Amino acid sequence: MVDFSFLSFGKESAIIEGVKRHLATVRRTVQAFSEAVNAAAKGDRTGTASHIDDVLRTETEADTIHRELSLRIAEGAFFGGVREDILELLERIDNIADSAKDAVRYLSSDTALLEEGRPIFTSDSMRLFLTNLDSAVEALSTLVAAFDKGRKEILSKVHAVEEFEEEADSAKDALLKELFGKAESMSPVTVIQLRDFVFMADNIADNAEDASDVILVLVAKGYG
Repeated sequence: MVDFSFLSFGKESAIIEGVKRHLATVRRTVQAFSEAVNAAAKGDRTGTASHIDDVLRTETEADTIHRELSLRIAEGAFFGGVREDILELLERIDNIADSAKDAVRYLSSDTALLEEGRPIFTSDSMRLFLTNLDSAVEALSTLVAAFDKGRKEILSKVHAVEEFEEEADSAKDALLKELFGKAESMSPVTVIQLRDFVFMADNIADNAEDASDVILVLVAKGYG
């Protein structure tokens, strides 16, 4: 059960605390996704399945928090002229968890993918890719935490998310190059599934960057 006690105090501050709680849950989803990939790299089917369950559970928790916060904002007189931007921020954050959920489902869809895809799951490019996905979400968490410290602190941290997104893109490109270089040793279906898996996972960092762009809009409108 999701704990909503953070909504029991003062208006906007409670909502911002809720955004932080939402993002913390989303980050746990991304971390569970990385653990699922790491388990797949080891050929650990039981561990892979367990971490997939963790992804699905925390993504559901994130959805629940998202809905509750959105309802509170819609019902209350919060945030003045930036209400829609706060709602957009919540949506972008929730999309991060959705991307992790959509990507991890590839690991449970076909046993051939787990077997044939191990050279990709174990590659250095995959390790860098996963690290930068998590780092992008961590940087977004740091950025949201900066709301307590004002616009100068927010602006000093906003570009970190973009930098990790770019690093994730570079790792993605290297990963796809490796995939297509090994394509002859895999079935065409596995190659397509792995390609789609990589693109879906990359949406984690893309959505984190989109959320940071919304925060820039909030600062431009005078919030923070």
